[in-house]
Amino acid sequence: MATIQDDKTVTGYPVQPGQVPTGYRSAPPYPFPPPPPPPEFHYNPQPAGPNKPTSFVRVLMGFFAVSAVIILITFLNWLVMHPKLPEFKVESATVSLLNVTRSELTATWDISLLSTNPNKKLRINYDHVEASIVYGDHNHIRLGRTPLRPFVVNHRNQTRIDMKLGAVSEWVGNDVANEISDDRSRGLVTFGVRLMASVRFKCGLWLSKSRLLLVTCDRVDLGFSPNNGTGSLTGQSRECRVHFYSLF
Repeated sequence: MATIQDDKTVTGYPVQPGQVPTGYRSAPPYPFPPPPPPPEFHYNPQPAGPNKPTSFVRVLMGFFAVSAVIILITFLNWLVMHPKLPEFKVESATVSLLNVTRSELTATWDISLLSTNPNKKLRINYDHVEASIVYGDHNHIRLGRTPLRPFVVNHRNQTRIDMKLGAVSEWVGNDVANEISDDRSRGLVTFGVRLMASVRFKCGLWLSKSRLLLVTCDRVDLGFSPNNGTGSLTGQSRECRVHFYSLF
C-alpha cells in the first residue's frame, strides 16, 4: 500500500509586496507627523453696558451735589437758629411846609423809626435801604422817597432810623390834592411810611442769604393846629407790619 506524503507546496496567489502571508494588507510605513494647525484667535464681545458719563456730565452732577449740600446746610442752620422777624414802629413824625396848589404838593417829612431785633443769637444786616411816604389809603400815591444808609442791629438790641423825605411840586392829581386840603382844614392828615431793604441774618461765620424786607406803617396821623403849617404825630407810636420775601 502506497504512502501518501505530505505535500508542503501551497497553491494560491503569490504574495504581493506589502502583504503578509495571511492575505491581509500590511499598514503603510508611518509618514511624518502633520504640522500642527495654526492657532485660532477667538474674539469674545463684551456685554453691552451703560455708557460712562462724560466729563461735562460728571462736572454737572458734582455741581448739583454741592448745591444740594449747601442748601441743606443752610436750611438746617435756619431751623436751628430759628430767626424771628424784626420789629418796627414809628416813634415820631412831623410834616412842615405843607402846601397844596391845584394838583401839586410840596412838603417835608421828618420821621423816626425804631427797629428792634428780638433774636437771641442773630444780628440783622440791612442793605440797600429805601424809605418812602404815601398818602392815606392811596398806597399807589407815593409822595416822596429817599435812600438810607445801611445799618446793623445786634441781637436783643434796638436802633433808631431817622429819615427826611421831601416833595417839591409833586404831581398828585386834583382828587388827591383836594383830599389833603380838606384833611388839613379839619386838622388831621393821615400818611403812610414804607421801608424796603435787603436783609441778612448773621451768627458767627454763618450768614443767611439775602431776603427782601418790606415794612408798612399805616395810619400815621399828623395833627395841625389852626394857622400852623407844621403837623405832628398824634397819640402814641405806631406799630408797623413786617413782610419777608425771598430774593431767589
